[in-house]
Amino acid sequence: MDYGIIDCHAHIFPPAAGAAGFPDAATHLLHQQRAMHMHGNQPYRRRSDNSVVTERPLWCPSDPSPSGRRNVEFRVGTHGRYEWTVNGEDQYVQFLAPWMDNLEMSAETLLAYMNYAGVETAILQNEHIYGNLAAEFADAAAAHPGRFVGLAQVEEAFAYTDAELSRLSDEVGRLRMAGFYFTTTGLFRSGYQPMHSDPTYDPYWAFVEESGLPVFWVQSGSSPVGTYEDEMKHLAMIIDRFPAIRHVLVHGVPTALYSDDAERLALPPIIEMLLTQAPVSAEILYPIAWGGKQDYPYERAHTHIRQLLDRFGVSRFLWGSDAPNVDRYCTYAQSLSYFTRYSDYLCEADRRAILRDNAVELLPVLADKT
Repeated sequence: MDYGIIDCHAHIFPPAAGAAGFPDAATHLLHQQRAMHMHGNQPYRRRSDNSVVTERPLWCPSDPSPSGRRNVEFRVGTHGRYEWTVNGEDQYVQFLAPWMDNLEMSAETLLAYMNYAGVETAILQNEHIYGNLAAEFADAAAAHPGRFVGLAQVEEAFAYTDAELSRLSDEVGRLRMAGFYFTTTGLFRSGYQPMHSDPTYDPYWAFVEESGLPVFWVQSGSSPVGTYEDEMKHLAMIIDRFPAIRHVLVHGVPTALYSDDAERLALPPIIEMLLTQAPVSAEILYPIAWGGKQDYPYERAHTHIRQLLDRFGVSRFLWGSDAPNVDRYCTYAQSLSYFTRYSDYLCEADRRAILRDNAVELLPVLADKT
């Protein structure tokens, strides 16, 4: 491939035990505990014998606000783990790869991954688990010209406030972030009141629309927002009021929710509408979700990818890795090669669109970096 491949979903971050752009480490830890409560891809385990724990002790299930946080001595562990103690018993979740002894991913390490796999540029996605990191992204982009583009972070529960809008203005202005990152799980800070589609949020969405920059969305299949279809309905309401904003579904369409035993997809009408009639794109990013359930090269995933492309067209999709998270299941190079080597159903022009051209169309700044 004689063109610069763009990874639309990667992360760099300082050691997880620090403040990482939050006012203090305690605020960062609050977000991390909530995130590990919501996380369902990796099981909880007992530290004594590594057996699976089915209870969910980190948060009160009936109270999604900060007051629902349970005092279980939640802490950042080592080697990719978050840990806590329940009734004298230590438990953990293997959220990151075991090689990450202090839960850190430097720009230089990600760059080494990219060079080895043949990836030219990575879009750095912000996420509260890792920190509020626009300043770090700007430093990485300056230190390694052409290799990194960052997304701005917002405290979603307060996105409409003057303080958050001022911070975002600085991130897209002075720090030159090329888009916005919005995770609906961040609404826990306000107990999910109001919802992000409420008119209260109009100052934020108006700011985004005026900027001309896209929003990268993280939505859940089950949360206080509701089902994944409910998440999409909130997105549709925002699009109805602010039709010029472009949107990317981070982690892609959760096709496993909508497939039968023969792997035939039957997507809900709301998803069909958004991917045909609205300015919505989606990541192709299967190893992070399916790596614990099937082996490389994820043959089942290809049956789903092919149906998505046939139904919605190649122009709706972008490739991403979710590095370094994907290291739980496969190497960074494999998170690319499962797609490039086993997508014989695609012509080279379509493969290039997913690996580069669609990202450049979404973020024109990338044209100058690849």
